Amino acid sequence: MGGGLTGLWAALLAAPHEDVVLLEGERCGWGASGRNGGFAEASLTHGLENGLSRWPDEIDELERLSRENFTAMRETLERRGIDAAWDEPGVIDVATRPHEVPWLAEAAESARDQGEEVTLLDAEAVRAEVDSPTYLGGLWHHSGGALVDPARLAWGLREAALTDGVRIHEHTQVTDLRRGGDGVLLETPHGRLHARRVLLATNAYKPLVRSIQRYVVPVYDYVLVTEPLSDEQRRAVGWERR
Repeated sequence: MGGGLTGLWAALLAAPHEDVVLLEGERCGWGASGRNGGFAEASLTHGLENGLSRWPDEIDELERLSRENFTAMRETLERRGIDAAWDEPGVIDVATRPHEVPWLAEAAESARDQGEEVTLLDAEAVRAEVDSPTYLGGLWHHSGGALVDPARLAWGLREAALTDGVRIHEHTQVTDLRRGGDGVLLETPHGRLHARRVLLATNAYKPLVRSIQRYVVPVYDYVLVTEPLSDEQRRAVGWERR
C-alpha cells in the first residue's frame, strides 16, 4: 500500500481499541498524503457541480459527509497538536473565458442551496483579489477550503499513530490479499500477515481487490509552485490574501 495515513485514521476511528498495523509500500507520506498539492477541500465529489451531475439523489448526504470529514480533519490536527500550517482562506473558482461567467452564477446558486457561503465576483472584484487580466469573474467559496503543509501533515499523523500504539512497517508492499480462516491473509515480500479486517488505502494506485478496480479512477490536479514571493511581487499581482 502507498501513503495510507489518512486511511489509517479511518481505521483507528472505526476500531480504536483494536491492534492496528499499517503496511506501507514505501515511506509514510509517499504516494498519497505526500503528494497532496498543499491544499484540502471538503468536497468528496471533486466539486459540487460534478456531484450533482452524477449523484443528484445522494448529493445532500455526500455534502454532509464532506463537511463532517473536513471538520474532523481540522479538529484532529488541533487536538493532536500537529503543526501542518493549516489555514482556511477559502477557494476562488475563476472564469477565464466569457462563456464560463454564467457557469459561475449557476454554481453559486447550487452552493447556496447546500447552505454554503459564497460570493460571486465580477471581473473587477476578482482582479481585486488576484490582478490577472485573464480573470473575467470568480466564485469565492468562504468555507471548505484549506492550505496545508503535506509533509508536516504526513509526519504529524505518523507520530500520532505511533503514540496510539499503531505498528508501522514501511517498505512493506502488500502484493496479494486472500481470505484466510476467519480473516484476510496479506502477502508481502517479507512474510505474511493474518488480519481480521483490512482497509485498503491505495489512493489512485490500482487496488489489490480486482472487483473494485473499475471503480477507481485517478483524478489529477495541477499545482504551480514558485519560490516564496517577495512583498513587491505580491503587490505587483495584487495578491494580498492567501
